[in-house]
Amino acid sequence: MHQNYIVILAGGLGERYGGVMSKQFQAINGVPVIIKTICKFLRRFEPQKIKIVVNPDHIAHWNELKLDYPLIREITFIDGGEQRFHSVKNGLASIDSSDNDLIGIHDGVRPFVTLETIDHAYTTASQYGTAVPVFNAVNTIRIAKENQNNALDRQYVKIVQNPQVFRSKIIKTAYCQNYTPDMLDDGTIVEKADYKIQLCQGNYENIKITHPQDLYIAEGLDRLLASSSIETNGKIYGNSYTKIL
Repeated sequence: MHQNYIVILAGGLGERYGGVMSKQFQAINGVPVIIKTICKFLRRFEPQKIKIVVNPDHIAHWNELKLDYPLIREITFIDGGEQRFHSVKNGLASIDSSDNDLIGIHDGVRPFVTLETIDHAYTTASQYGTAVPVFNAVNTIRIAKENQNNALDRQYVKIVQNPQVFRSKIIKTAYCQNYTPDMLDDGTIVEKADYKIQLCQGNYENIKITHPQDLYIAEGLDRLLASSSIETNGKIYGNSYTKIL
């Protein structure tokens, strides 16, 4: 039987976010973003199956978090690399996996991924070897290039999320490629290695906290999740991390 692993990327400097503190350490209603993300995956994974990729310059801050949140002490922390590509590669190298084991990769600043999205991704990857969660675009999108811009047919546009999940052999083979600047996510890298990407259903709330304004949205969403159940994809889901904190 295959094993499931998750690599959570938490080493970003937050250059687009700005501010003194990196975005993964910003608090949402008193709890750091990254802690909320980790807690979500602790509902599906043993600590030994979770790998957190961090910036070595942030070790002191992580040591403080370990004092405040004992639940993360058993998790393995891995040094990140120069680019996201190198950080993921370091995380993959830390996993002693068989070819058919499943490895997911998740941005640490996506704390509102639902358990259903996680389950969909791993189930899909188990069947097809690859899984990238998406949801339908709700805004009209235009492609602007040089002096021209064109509208895209929204029904064909999908917004890509995490966790992106792959069979171990596929993702590790894909990351043997040389890095190029257009390798922006794991699905793209796997696709460049000539594997087919299978899409699966994500969840609308699974936002990536990238800009300061996103934190205000996250705080409101967090209060909603903490105080009531929400309906997602036709089913009711309550808050799934406050039980761990």
